Amino acid sequence: MIPLKYRNKPAILVATGPSLTEKVVQTIERYKDKFVIFGCNDSFRIVDFLDVHYACDRAWWNVHGEEFREKRPKLESWTQDKESAEKFRLNFTPGAHTKDLSLNSNLIHFGSNSGYQLLNIAFLMGCSKFLLVGYNMQPVKNKRHFFGDHPKGLNNSSPYNRFIQAYKTISPEIASLIVNCTTDSALTFFEYEPLEKALKKYD
Repeated sequence: MIPLKYRNKPAILVATGPSLTEKVVQTIERYKDKFVIFGCNDSFRIVDFLDVHYACDRAWWNVHGEEFREKRPKLESWTQDKESAEKFRLNFTPGAHTKDLSLNSNLIHFGSNSGYQLLNIAFLMGCSKFLLVGYNMQPVKNKRHFFGDHPKGLNNSSPYNRFIQAYKTISPEIASLIVNCTTDSALTFFEYEPLEKALKKYD
């Protein structure tokens, strides 16, 4: 079960798109005590102040799991893969291929990508505002991630259209809580606000 541990707290969600830069991370860090910081997949490499981490795929954990646990031995991390959860001391949540975010703390909805699943976990943990960074959902200057391509053994092709359609199923009530602070993002149906402007509201 995903615990309701951050009721009414604002959250920053960090995905791994090419717009995630050192400058973005430094900007977030100044506000880390005012937000719950969630990150998925390789975000742990560039954000060393995450509160919660998530990675979906067994393949990702097989490649990065040992390094992740060596660098972040105490970081709370979640996955929907039972084998990886046992091997790398992760929290496990089952999931379902269903539209909209799950309202049931016993499972998440997949939405075809880890950034969507991270959002569902943050929602189920009780967060009431969601600022998105690194949520490009499209290549930018031929880059798919802030680090370039995945290493050998991981898939570098992303069905972005399927990802985008999943986000469109989020109910209007929840979507109104989401602010996309990602430059060059294909998620144009969420409210957009430059990151620094969105954060200054919490000064």
